[in-house]
Amino acid sequence: MSASILSQHLREQKTQFLRDDGHGWTIVVGNEAGDLDSIASSIGYAWYRSHAETQDIEEKTVALMPMPRSDFPLRAENVYALAMAGVHDPFDELLCPEDLPPGHKCTDYALVDHNSVPNPSPNKRVVAVIDHHDDDGKYYDTASLRIIEPAGSCTSLVTRLLMSGSGHTSLPPDLAGLLLSAIAIDTQALRKGGKALETDHAAAAWLLDPSMPGDVIDHAWLRTLADTLRSKKFAVSHLSTRDLLRRDYKQYTLELSPLLTQESGGPAQVGLATVPLSLSAFFKSGSAAVLTATTSWMEERGLTILGVLTTYRSKKDKGRREQLWIVRDSKGAPQQQKLARTLFDGLEAEASLALKPRTFSRYGFASTVNDSPFGQAFIARVYKQMNTHATRKQVAPLLKRILGG
Repeated sequence: MSASILSQHLREQKTQFLRDDGHGWTIVVGNEAGDLDSIASSIGYAWYRSHAETQDIEEKTVALMPMPRSDFPLRAENVYALAMAGVHDPFDELLCPEDLPPGHKCTDYALVDHNSVPNPSPNKRVVAVIDHHDDDGKYYDTASLRIIEPAGSCTSLVTRLLMSGSGHTSLPPDLAGLLLSAIAIDTQALRKGGKALETDHAAAAWLLDPSMPGDVIDHAWLRTLADTLRSKKFAVSHLSTRDLLRRDYKQYTLELSPLLTQESGGPAQVGLATVPLSLSAFFKSGSAAVLTATTSWMEERGLTILGVLTTYRSKKDKGRREQLWIVRDSKGAPQQQKLARTLFDGLEAEASLALKPRTFSRYGFASTVNDSPFGQAFIARVYKQMNTHATRKQVAPLLKRILGG
């Protein structure tokens, strides 16, 4: 099997980066959740910079996978989309965190599908940002390119750069297919009334056919692609609880409001895991092992708060969402109880989520005094999310407003 153009390019970039020990290179990296949008955006933008014909963009650019190799198989949709693009040996072709030499000399980074790096290293600088999440207002002094605006998929914003840049009309079909895969799964094939915006329609049209003038697509192939990717994304019943929590996970350091800071002693580590299962399937009918694995994940990550955001399809193929929230309660400390009350009250009052409280008994757990099966060290609540359009992209900034005051 001959290597695809994209596969050969990725392998060459990785080899040269390692040979140079990163000196003079720019690393493009997506967010830590490592979804297909992050992977495609980073590969697409690295290609753009590597093939730029202007003198103000550094050509030596490589995409870095945001997840360790051990996490890579957890996302079957990523593996499938990469294979479709001719990337059959991702560990050989893609730069992974384990590949980075200790003390490498790369200092320049480009962020895609996120716009803020927690605990940044003083010897590294962010030279470009492309994102569709809420703007954290960073890197104005270092980023020569800063695109942060709404879009169904960050890949669409990267594609717009490819559309506008000289010398990019001959985009390899395998790379175009990878970019289309990310747009398709993120926008449900540009479903009407969904997340897709004009930018997404225009990007998909150009990727399908650069000569296509329109920005509205009704393409059966795109719908079939989205259905295939979604079915692979939701095929997770074989994964352990720990794997489910880490496969689509982001962690935040939240600065608490002055009152909460005074009482709880500083910032809080908050984890948000998106799980493509119903809570009934996640909890496995009251399994004590699930409870232990979940609290162990909090211990492992040093979390004060864990949010599990479920997304799944009903028997009638309707989108459904739920939320599970757990707050670590340090031996019944009043400050943690206040933190939990502030969190739960804020979430329940948020109209954009429309949360409906549920009890843990519906998931097979015996009733307790505080209706939490996780034990006295944890305060927990569970909800049905009536607004099924709100995702982690909306929940994360909401937490900052609730807990930041």
